[in-house]
Amino acid sequence: MIPFLSALGSLNEEISQNIESVDASDFAALKKQYMLADDITYLNHASIGTIPKVVHQARNKYLELCETNPWLYMWGDGWDKPRDDVRQKTAGFLNCSPDEIAFTHNTTETFNLLAQGLSIGSGDEVLFSNLNHAGASICFEKFATQRGYTVKTFDIPLLKTPNISKADILNLYEQHITPKTKLLVLPHIDNTVGIRHPLKEITDLARSKGVEYIAVDAAQTVGMIPVDVQQAGIDVLATSAHKWLQAPKGIGLAYISQRIQDELQPMWVTWGQNQESWKGTARIYEDYGTRNLPELLTLGSALDFHQQIVWNKREQHLKKMWSTAQKMADKSSATGWASPRDWELSGSLYAIEIKNMKSGEFFQNMFDKHGFVFRPFENMGLNTVRISPNLMNTEEELNRFFEVADKI
Repeated sequence: MIPFLSALGSLNEEISQNIESVDASDFAALKKQYMLADDITYLNHASIGTIPKVVHQARNKYLELCETNPWLYMWGDGWDKPRDDVRQKTAGFLNCSPDEIAFTHNTTETFNLLAQGLSIGSGDEVLFSNLNHAGASICFEKFATQRGYTVKTFDIPLLKTPNISKADILNLYEQHITPKTKLLVLPHIDNTVGIRHPLKEITDLARSKGVEYIAVDAAQTVGMIPVDVQQAGIDVLATSAHKWLQAPKGIGLAYISQRIQDELQPMWVTWGQNQESWKGTARIYEDYGTRNLPELLTLGSALDFHQQIVWNKREQHLKKMWSTAQKMADKSSATGWASPRDWELSGSLYAIEIKNMKSGEFFQNMFDKHGFVFRPFENMGLNTVRISPNLMNTEEELNRFFEVADKI
């Protein structure tokens, strides 16, 4: 075991030094830290993010070490502490206890856990809006009849998004919460038009009206903007680490408040639930057999990379690009702004109206001929594309996007 511990210690030190050597606050030079092809302009982090070279290298090193003795590294106890260290880092990132963190595959897994295992049943109502991602809604519709609860949805008027206010959002939730509403599910920032929901205010409103559980889809915010689960007062938060956290694909994480853990049954049933050390922790919702430990440990490296970037500098950069995109969309004859105009209700994910053609056709043209990567939407009355730049993107890239759009 001594050589094993020595190898792991040396590896962790090497990874840490590599990450610390990157000046992640130099946004102009940050693109060099990624493996993106030279012939594309990547504006689609809301679908799936890129991974920094140093984080990718960390993943490869963990995987190589694991393969030197797969039995030891997958089933021995040598990686227990490193895994606990990642749990600790994750808890610090969200401001909660490590006992409230579960490592999952992705955001959808957490909502399936709630749909099947939360204490909701006959006479109860699950409420969410038309902005919920399918991964945070279909599962409730699937299990509603089987478990006896009902699902209620309401519409946020998407064509009025640019002028939406915090009061408008709160009024919509107040109108649709009923005495039967036991679980409220909402996105922090939705993946369609990019409305940032005021979590604290919605939570306070819902609690005042008797809502017992509040679950948040934060796939589009964890890693983009600060997320504080204690300040928000929510019960569950789920995210996919392959988006804004820029971790390996196939890793997700969930905050599950200790307040509700006795009322939420595991979806996976395995040997771990019988371990005394797991009781009273969110670990009972994970560890369903052999799992991707090298990728899980690399999540810690991705969090370390994020810690290299001061939050206010990150926000300044993303907000500046958001402001540039808004001005260019308004100026262009081919596009229009379709997201909130208040930064506090928005983020680095915005919808651009396409005026002269179908958004899918526009995307294909922009990708095939000019190398732009983004997401088109032609549903819910929208003909938009979603732009979601991250820290390595620049105002120049956004300016070029709109200049090319005007010529199509």
